[in-house]
Amino acid sequence: MRLTRPRDTRLGMQTIPSWLFCWQWIAAVLTLGASAASAMPIIIALTLATGRRGQARLSAYGARTLARCAAGLAVLGPLLAAGSVLALLASIRSTEQMFEGVSLWMPAMLPYTTAVAAWLAGIICLLLYLAADRAAPVPQAAQDYWQPGQIGLRVGLALLAALCFFAAQVLPNWPFSGLPQGLSMGDVALAVLPKTLHDYFTALAPAGSVALIILSLVARNRGAAFTLADEQRAARWCALWAMVGFIPRCIDRWGLVIGFSLRQGPLPQGLAEQAMGLVPTTLAIACWVALFVLRAPRKFYWLNVLGLLLLVLGASFPFLLALGR
Repeated sequence: MRLTRPRDTRLGMQTIPSWLFCWQWIAAVLTLGASAASAMPIIIALTLATGRRGQARLSAYGARTLARCAAGLAVLGPLLAAGSVLALLASIRSTEQMFEGVSLWMPAMLPYTTAVAAWLAGIICLLLYLAADRAAPVPQAAQDYWQPGQIGLRVGLALLAALCFFAAQVLPNWPFSGLPQGLSMGDVALAVLPKTLHDYFTALAPAGSVALIILSLVARNRGAAFTLADEQRAARWCALWAMVGFIPRCIDRWGLVIGFSLRQGPLPQGLAEQAMGLVPTTLAIACWVALFVLRAPRKFYWLNVLGLLLLVLGASFPFLLALGR
């Protein structure tokens, strides 16, 4: 059985083995978890910073929980990179000659090896964050806000982890084999960095959604440790990041679709398919907007699960479309 390659690769329709098609589909879904891990250190740093004005113990507990989750999910990053290399080699070589002449430091492999190194460096930063958090003094109930210098190290480690994870997304697109003809290093940076930054911002959506799932589990198992006001505050904070992550991309893509639809004639096929793929993402944003607005989050956590499932559907859409052809 051979299936058609999804159009999201923008490389045209190719015939690929069914096992490779399935791997690409699984990797697209698992990438949501890796993306959540990559953006979560930003939320961790900002969560700690909110404790400057009060609720320091709550912010420390939330940041610690998110750091543990991010460190676990970040393992998906190097695993997906390694899986991509193995899938590529298996698709172009026989099993006996798969690794023949392959070096981790050859230019063609450097995008993968450097990305794995960046992922591992980010995980180490998160583990150091957890060690620093365990050694830090707990704020007293009488003064439930951070004193000067109490969170500098932890915020720095969280931001360093975010930088490593951002680099892990830049490096796979970097031309280690040589600059394209006529382009300078600055031109390449201007081509790669803005798109990667845009993609990194969208990672806030799955990060916020995963944070909401963690909150719902913690609130269920340790309900006595949270007041209703604490839970509501935390739920709105997580829903905020889930909500804003995909808004710029949706505005940009829907603007393109609407602009073409105002012209005479049918939409180009690729654009029409892109519009269909935007529907699950737009509905997911609506779920998180509702969670952000509603004042009884525990009754509506199912909206977050629905939003996350819609993200999975959006990631799967190109493959479902390919199956339908």
